[in-house]
Amino acid sequence: MAAKIAPASRELTAFYTARTAWRSPGEERMRFRKAARLARVPTGAAVLDIGARDGGLRGFLPPGVKYQGIDIAPEFAGPDVLIQDISNGIPFPDGAYDFVFCIEVLEHVPNPYGTLGEIHRVLKPGGVLVLSVPNPYHLKEIIWNVLRIPDRQGHIYGWTRQTMTKLGEMNGFRLERTGGTYLHPPIPMWALLARSIVYRFVKT
Repeated sequence: MAAKIAPASRELTAFYTARTAWRSPGEERMRFRKAARLARVPTGAAVLDIGARDGGLRGFLPPGVKYQGIDIAPEFAGPDVLIQDISNGIPFPDGAYDFVFCIEVLEHVPNPYGTLGEIHRVLKPGGVLVLSVPNPYHLKEIIWNVLRIPDRQGHIYGWTRQTMTKLGEMNGFRLERTGGTYLHPPIPMWALLARSIVYRFVKT
């Protein structure tokens, strides 16, 4: 059962509902593969997938995980995907999950600090957060900035490794490792040139 939607949430919901068909299967597979590799999720672990869409990440996790997805767009509602704007909180108990994935979501959230606080709350002690955000130094981002091309993807924030590390520390996380996803178009790439960076945090 989703929480009551505030006016700002209705605007966000409409924005992402209009973009539910925006996807590149090749890019998604590379992000999911890198995130799953960094996470090292064991069979039987409780996993929360924020920004789950249709739950595609699940195919890259071991069989037997206890999977729960959240997404803002009603089109993705399903038995394992709850429709919820995480700006209004995460509707699960403290310490409910071993792993939380947040793949290409945090740059869209109005209050990323509060969101990481909520993720910290629902993780068990020693739990793992795996998130990815766009790399602000990727060539495409630099060109868009130089040419002043308006953002059409709903990105509100951008982070360097240093600022993402600090944001995690301020919310009780320790950064363990990072990895790059892909060049654009989707070709595997190391972090310096990658389109987005995956971070593996541990709850402290």
